[in-house]
Amino acid sequence: MLASTLYSCKDDFLDVKNIEADISVARLYGTYDKVQGAVWNTYGFLPDGFNKLNLESATDNAEMTNESSSLQMFNYGGWNAFSNPDNVWANNFRGIRQANLYLQNKGKIDLEYLKNGAIGTDFTAYINAQNNLKFMEGEILFLKAFFYFELVKRYGGVPILPVVFAFEEEDSWKNVPRGSLDQCMKYIVELCDQAETIIPKDLTPFGWYEKGRVTYGAIAALKSRALLYAASPLYQDAGATGTWSAAAAAANEVIKLRKYSLAGNYSSLFGSSNTTSPEYIFERRYGNLNSLEFDNFPIAFDRSNGNSLSPSQNFVDNFDVLKKDALGQVIGAEAFSWDNPVHAANPYANRDPRLAATVVVNGSLFKSIPVETFFGGSSGLPRQNASKTGYYLSKWINQNIDLLNNTSSNHAWCYFRYGETLLNYGEAMFHAYGATADPENYGLTALAAINQVRSRSGMPVLRAEELTQERIEKERNAELGFETHRQWDVRRWKKGTTYFNVPLRRIDITKTATAFTYSVKILEQRVFQQKMNWYPIPQNEMFKTKWMQNPMW
Repeated sequence: MLASTLYSCKDDFLDVKNIEADISVARLYGTYDKVQGAVWNTYGFLPDGFNKLNLESATDNAEMTNESSSLQMFNYGGWNAFSNPDNVWANNFRGIRQANLYLQNKGKIDLEYLKNGAIGTDFTAYINAQNNLKFMEGEILFLKAFFYFELVKRYGGVPILPVVFAFEEEDSWKNVPRGSLDQCMKYIVELCDQAETIIPKDLTPFGWYEKGRVTYGAIAALKSRALLYAASPLYQDAGATGTWSAAAAAANEVIKLRKYSLAGNYSSLFGSSNTTSPEYIFERRYGNLNSLEFDNFPIAFDRSNGNSLSPSQNFVDNFDVLKKDALGQVIGAEAFSWDNPVHAANPYANRDPRLAATVVVNGSLFKSIPVETFFGGSSGLPRQNASKTGYYLSKWINQNIDLLNNTSSNHAWCYFRYGETLLNYGEAMFHAYGATADPENYGLTALAAINQVRSRSGMPVLRAEELTQERIEKERNAELGFETHRQWDVRRWKKGTTYFNVPLRRIDITKTATAFTYSVKILEQRVFQQKMNWYPIPQNEMFKTKWMQNPMW
């Protein structure tokens, strides 16, 4: 029976019915009307993005207001192979098992009843079902690649399982070796390549193919991200053979589809209508909810529960200051510095617009009300459950929700968007060819790609001499902060001790009459050691397999 192999999703990913938990493999894969449910069930193993959002507090970007959060284990260095707040091992191997079940049984699906049920010469239902079965294989290959990438970016090399495997059974694990990191990265790319041969670039003729399912663009975007990681220092040191030129080519594959573009308004990417954005490549739709708002509304608002994910001063200081002429026209930008008396006197003035789209600062209008994060303010310390950093999160939060009346709105988490693709392309092209060269005639240089992203938000373009690895790191965090990239970007750059092994800072604001004074304080010391670039393999798996643990764990 299949009861032990089907795991219910927290949310119905495509708003469909779950299949019965006790249905047999033969019955499930013998009938077309059941097998679609198995594919949709596999989608359910994709990461719950909003649930993973709090991982940002395990980086230099944020702190959880809830002091009992298990994620603090990352910050104090108290996590290990026995206890890891981000242990995704089982979930992803279960997803891989579901994918392998489909791939193993896809040839058993019977469509004859649809052919026999055709009315006259109308075989539309039968033909659509044939195409759908073909597309399901492409979806499953993508999902399997996604699950592997989720494992590899945490644990390094893991077992490559081309067939159905009961990983929870100790006897099954005993003789299964871990693949090398390079083998795993190549396998992820191979799965994407296979999926690309199945899912057409243009799905327009297949109007029945539901929005939200895997597309060619999603497959290409996953391959782009995987190859970017494979070319990065951490992966190269671990034996990956990926190159920056291959990563650039993969990102260009997404760009040349001409199906995606930057949204005109950066803030719109994170609101209730974001699924209509031309920038979204692949997303998870949650439908109506308000839990994010209950957690993250400034504490002054009634029924806000004070469980906020609070941006840090480290993160806020990442955003540049716009330089303007006498007429108020932007003529450049400079790094923010507390040593600059003009900056320090009014630290939120003329900042990169992406700051306001991401962070609620003292004086921000929230539901048309100025937020008070100064000491003694309505959303500031020492009020119970106020932000410990002096900031609240704006990105993803719908201010139109009424907590008192328990209203809700649509939310969707973005796995891949075009802005990231351009930054992937820019980073890869920069390391492969420099800021302004385009030897492959892609039609876009590293500098031009990154400037497209900056210009969308009203930031002045960079000059070629300004484009460095440090600028790329800064740009990715300004654009992609609080989208669960930071923890992996910093690791792949081998910059954990630079960014994560430093004190997390907060802002202390004092109000005197109508004036404010600002003082940066240390909120907590953070711990990050080189071994933490990779997660330790869960110890219960080590007991079964006798593998060699990741270095220094």
